[in-house]
Amino acid sequence: MKEWLDQSVEGHAYPFVVATYVEKVGWAGAGAAREMARLLGESTASPEFIERVSSRRGWDKGRARATFVAEMQPGNDAVKKGKFGEVLHGAVLEEFCGMVVVYHRYRYNPNPDTSPPGLDTIALMPRDGGDERLVYSETKLRTGADGGTLAKALGQLTRTASAGHPPSLKALLQALSDTDSPLFDRVMQVADNRVTPPHYRIGVIFEAKHWSDSYLRMIKDNHGAQRMDLAVDVVKIASLGSLINDAYSSVGR
Repeated sequence: MKEWLDQSVEGHAYPFVVATYVEKVGWAGAGAAREMARLLGESTASPEFIERVSSRRGWDKGRARATFVAEMQPGNDAVKKGKFGEVLHGAVLEEFCGMVVVYHRYRYNPNPDTSPPGLDTIALMPRDGGDERLVYSETKLRTGADGGTLAKALGQLTRTASAGHPPSLKALLQALSDTDSPLFDRVMQVADNRVTPPHYRIGVIFEAKHWSDSYLRMIKDNHGAQRMDLAVDVVKIASLGSLINDAYSSVGR
């Protein structure tokens, strides 16, 4: 990710942190499509699951990836873009911000052409002293101009903030418990922390020529009224539609 995206952070012009990510070099030359294909695959089925399936008699990794990864990618264009944006934003949070994404909402989706309900991303963010903090994130991807994109995401996060523990968190804890994941205790500990509120994150993935900083100014006043600990990640990519198509063409192969 850091081979083809560069980060800059602005924390003064707005009452929330804005991190901007732009291409260092063209995504094609940096192998971004191949990397995104891998991330899309892992968001669909974990590498450990593929290993377990392929260890069964008569199965190999190619068959496992075809069945549980390639065949489970969306054909619906809107869902494809939505999944791509969430996976890319999750990778940005992990690689640039040191977070751990603990909720892959497309991994247990029985219908690839529908978007699962609930939060886009739940992550753990490290804090000084070694403890962690919950992160709730909404992501929007646009290949054209859309001035209302951030307002939609902010509205979704505002509803989450007013609901206490969101349903997505409760479902995540059950899934972590059922799989005996070591993440269960970590997530449960921060979920039970009523002193430190969650951190909220908006990710906007835009075709570079269609992005405008005025979109940030449009949510400035609304954010102030909510008093949320908020950051916005703006990812600007030239020929974003082509990157999406190239990445999906290689998933599971």
